[in-house]
Amino acid sequence: MFTLRAPAPHASGRISRRPGSTLLIAAISVGAVTLSACAPGSTASTGSSSAAIATTVPSADKIDLTMSHFENGGNSDAINTLIKKYQEIHPNVTIKATYTSFTDYGKSIKLTMSSDTPPDIAEVGQAYVMQGPLVKAGLLKPLDAYAQAYGWDTRFKSGLLAQSRFQPDAKSFGSGNLYGLALGGNMVGIYYNKATLAKLGITIPFADQAALDAALAKVKSAGQVPIELGNSEQWPGNHVLSSLIAQDAPIDQQLNWIYGKSGATFSNDGVKKATEKMASWAKSGYFDPSANGNTNDDAIARFAKGTGALMISGNWSLANLAKKMGDNVGFTAMPPAKAGDPARATGATTSPFAVSAKSKHPDVAANFIDFMTRPEAAATLSAGGYAPVAPAGQAAAPVSALQKQFNDVWSKVLADDGLCLYLDWATTSMGDTLFPAVQELIASKTDPGALITAVQADWTKAHS
Repeated sequence: MFTLRAPAPHASGRISRRPGSTLLIAAISVGAVTLSACAPGSTASTGSSSAAIATTVPSADKIDLTMSHFENGGNSDAINTLIKKYQEIHPNVTIKATYTSFTDYGKSIKLTMSSDTPPDIAEVGQAYVMQGPLVKAGLLKPLDAYAQAYGWDTRFKSGLLAQSRFQPDAKSFGSGNLYGLALGGNMVGIYYNKATLAKLGITIPFADQAALDAALAKVKSAGQVPIELGNSEQWPGNHVLSSLIAQDAPIDQQLNWIYGKSGATFSNDGVKKATEKMASWAKSGYFDPSANGNTNDDAIARFAKGTGALMISGNWSLANLAKKMGDNVGFTAMPPAKAGDPARATGATTSPFAVSAKSKHPDVAANFIDFMTRPEAAATLSAGGYAPVAPAGQAAAPVSALQKQFNDVWSKVLADDGLCLYLDWATTSMGDTLFPAVQELIASKTDPGALITAVQADWTKAHS
């Protein structure tokens, strides 16, 4: 099961859950396709207004929907497959999906959604990254009525939905109206080149951080690149740092900071230790020398061809690496600071899909979002690299050997309640502050203290 810890409530009222409470993602299984959550022709009240919504798809009229997302590789393939299946069932509906790189998407999404012809369905990052500004501008349609009609509020536990809830003023999230629904979960870990590690006598999994450091030194001594990384887009390097922080900083401290709890700080001993470690990796030459000049896609291609013994990335890279490397790629956890410590990892739900407030076909858009998240989509989503969550008594979707390795780590992290969310969720501008600072850290052009100071200043400005 997908569990996620949330911090204690605080003055801004972000999350009204005590530390250690769990958030549960929906069960996904395999079965016959069901298109409507209610009887044909049924409607449901929105709760916040007198308007009604329909859960059936009109068959007489031609309906064109547009969809915008930043998923690539296997994740994108899964979405395209689900679009094709939906259109086969509803031949009068056409869904045109447009992919934009994550970096460009984040910079343009508010402009895109505020245009006269915004996409009917759009992927929107949680918290203050994308969703908050869109909610504040009134550009997203509240989905509470659909949640009730389709049973999302029973299919998904309240904690999962809380990640996509915002107060109308967008000053706090975790409660309020529902503005999106996620397709699954994601998590960062370590991909490894099996042949390279076997040749050097390096065994997996790493018991602790000391074992990982020893392996990196051994790879470097052999004249090879220890960690492949493409960071010209700046966000991938942030996942390296956040994965290290997850091992060194107490999880409650980290989550309280991300949710903006009063008194939280990025300037704590765990963050300092993790940031110093990443700086030492950079100075030791453990990253690909061209890391800051290569894109993430470049890094995947280079890793697949043998450059780099390890690559720190999430399951969004899984299908791509499996396709390129076959049986020569494996996945393991970022090891704990000390052997036997609870499993911790950067991760959360995938970015939710929302409906434009200007959509001419909001009912059909919501119907397709429901279709993408129903139990019957399990096999397609799993094949695309989305983290599967199948409860006892339901058939799990078939997986590759690499996906099974990921699932094993995923299950361990969830069992230890160890998902630590993403650092750039902390403020609207955090990505603009943190990502270039990490890029400079990799280039040894800044030091850990300067990075931590800049990041905390951004947080303090946003939450004061």
